[in-house]
Amino acid sequence: MKSPAQLQVIDEEKDIFQALSRELRVIVEQNGSINYKNHDARNFFNETEPFFHSLIGDEWVKAMTFLKRMFEDGKSHEATLVHRFHGEEYRVFYRGQYASGRFYLVGQSQPREQLEEANAFTQLMKQLPCGIIRVNHQLAITDLNHQFENLVFSQNTYLLPELPIASLQSESEYGRIMYECIMETLWTRKDSTKRFVSGEDVRIVAHSVYLAGHQEVVGFIFDESAELKYESLLAYRQQMESVSHLAAGVAHELRNPLSVIRGFLQLSELTDSFHKYSHTIFSEVDRMNVIIENFLSMSRRKFERKLQAPMGVMRSVEDIIRSECLLKDVVFEAKFEETDRKILMNETMIKQVILNLLRNSIEAYSEEALNKRFNIHSDIVSNHYRIKAADNGSGIPAEILNKLGEPFTTTKDKGTGIGISLSKKLIEDHGGTFKIESEVNVGTVVTLMLPFYD
Repeated sequence: MKSPAQLQVIDEEKDIFQALSRELRVIVEQNGSINYKNHDARNFFNETEPFFHSLIGDEWVKAMTFLKRMFEDGKSHEATLVHRFHGEEYRVFYRGQYASGRFYLVGQSQPREQLEEANAFTQLMKQLPCGIIRVNHQLAITDLNHQFENLVFSQNTYLLPELPIASLQSESEYGRIMYECIMETLWTRKDSTKRFVSGEDVRIVAHSVYLAGHQEVVGFIFDESAELKYESLLAYRQQMESVSHLAAGVAHELRNPLSVIRGFLQLSELTDSFHKYSHTIFSEVDRMNVIIENFLSMSRRKFERKLQAPMGVMRSVEDIIRSECLLKDVVFEAKFEETDRKILMNETMIKQVILNLLRNSIEAYSEEALNKRFNIHSDIVSNHYRIKAADNGSGIPAEILNKLGEPFTTTKDKGTGIGISLSKKLIEDHGGTFKIESEVNVGTVVTLMLPFYD
């Protein structure tokens, strides 16, 4: 049992803490009237005004949600509300609990700088072209902008503050990836990014960051569908350029089987023995079909990916490369390591990348260059299929090599640099890597690494 002297010391300490405290303490009845206010609260709230009267704008909705949660589970909850006291706005952080038919609230008025910072953030949320949502550590939505509302929610969201973050999952696919992103950030305290892609027309990117000082997560959702369509158009444009450049080589390649067919038809007519030469004629027709099919595969606008062994793609592109090199007087060598392992890939895009490398190599040779060579080899490195394309051209200067892959960085007089930039992106979109090594007057080697789908 404490002595009277000890009790006096304790009372004095309480008085000191009371003097230092700037907490607003109020007891709110179920009808919204304020039953009790401590000294600091009386500096803000008028004698007779109800609790909700000083709230600005839609803050009453947040306040109702705050009180409703306390009423329903009897546990303590937190909320930040903005009041207007004596003509000025104040941001108050409340912690409260419902007991004995009343709401007991303890509030901390935040400095004007924080209010200005919050207002600036709110204005920023309104102006940014992406969707933004704020979630506190109690998994409650505290704020969002109209862009987020339009992207994620399919119904009227006027009472959104009543929704827990988990409700995003049932709203839409976009809401689901935003929810997963935010929960991952809350769990790891690290940034998180997730993507949703549907066909050729829709790409949504969700990103979330943790603000330790505010103990909240801010989520951003971007609609990149327009960029996806632009990238698809750009890829198809490059594809058509490749087709146009290869057309002459394919036409040249078709002359050989046509000459053989013509010769054997003439011979069979003279000897009246078509059956002797029919097998050779049909095999040449089949050969023509393969050449045409390989060429047409480059012109089809296909962007879906499927599991397939890389050998079929490599053998197909080999025929096209061989005909182009023959036409351009370039010695071609191909060596592929056989494998039945599968890669999740878009066949047309991978062909386009390889043929773009061929085109770059051929265009890099000067007209008077001799012993022009283009080699393409493939092998297996751990869990990746490696493709190496090499030439013995003039090479790339170091100052350009360091920037290669950026649009408009090129060694060609009339080039845009988009070909390499796009090729690099296509490979990276397949989960692979794109690397260029070059030495002036020695040549260039481009290495593609594509992961197996095991």
